[in-house]
Amino acid sequence: MPILALAAPPSLDLKKGDHLVLIGNTFAERMQYFGYFETLVNLHYPEANPVIRNLGWAADEVTRIHLQVLKGGGYITEPTDEPVPLQPRPFNFGSMEAHLTEQKADVILLCFGFNEAFQGKAGLDSFAADYQAYIDGLKDQQFNGKSKPRLILISPIAQEKLPAPFPDPTKQNENLKLYTEKIAEIAEANSLGFVNLFSPTIELMSRGNAEPLTMNGVHLNDTGHRVVAEIMATTLGMTEPWSEKAEAIRKLVVAKNEQFFFRWRPINGEYVYGRRKDPFGVITYPPELAQWEQMTADLDQKIWAESKKLNAAASQ
Repeated sequence: MPILALAAPPSLDLKKGDHLVLIGNTFAERMQYFGYFETLVNLHYPEANPVIRNLGWAADEVTRIHLQVLKGGGYITEPTDEPVPLQPRPFNFGSMEAHLTEQKADVILLCFGFNEAFQGKAGLDSFAADYQAYIDGLKDQQFNGKSKPRLILISPIAQEKLPAPFPDPTKQNENLKLYTEKIAEIAEANSLGFVNLFSPTIELMSRGNAEPLTMNGVHLNDTGHRVVAEIMATTLGMTEPWSEKAEAIRKLVVAKNEQFFFRWRPINGEYVYGRRKDPFGVITYPPELAQWEQMTADLDQKIWAESKKLNAAASQ
């Protein structure tokens, strides 16, 4: 049996009020600016009222290193006592576990492997060990306060061949295939869901489409995000294709993501949670952050209402 067929067929299987959180690299972070996947989720689960939050952070990896960090509020960085994932954050920003708890995560989509694949075959075993350690740190938590999270591993996409000056991606796609296969093995070993984005995207990219899927071979453009969102949704058991009738909902999703981003990653966090939060930040910012939370929640309500309305219209 092919390695990529080993992992169990995943399904979101969202229950009412479930909190779905995306974490990972630039691919994950950029999904918030396009909103296709979230829109498809809302349309497939209109009665679930899913709370979807994007905690992706550009260049995040599962690679474990002694990361240089600020300690004790000083201005000099020191290495961490133990290896930690290569996910640098501002001082006092909070750990991934803390933010997953704040978001009450029921289902977590993990998007890693693209950056790590640049280490090639030589880095494959280390990647597997680091990813396993990362999963071990999440799988037994109760971020929602009552049950373990359901984890679904998302593979990297392929790298697209574009005209010069962009590089030939042949070698890197060989690496990405290896890392995708390794992620499938990890998912199988841990009884986790797995979404293979590499195979369908390299097939699409090899056709020489008139319109590329990426803007630079690596980062998806609008068309690419729509296509990949459909692949993800289909793999996760959502069969509805993208429809322009959902465009209004997608715009609401993008607006919601923007408000959440401002709350989660406020500009100049040094004054919100960092070394300069006292004496005024602790007084000024909490009410403003609460307003962002309310604006985000209000947009959730609009997304749910419009999703129900569109589903009702489609069934008539």
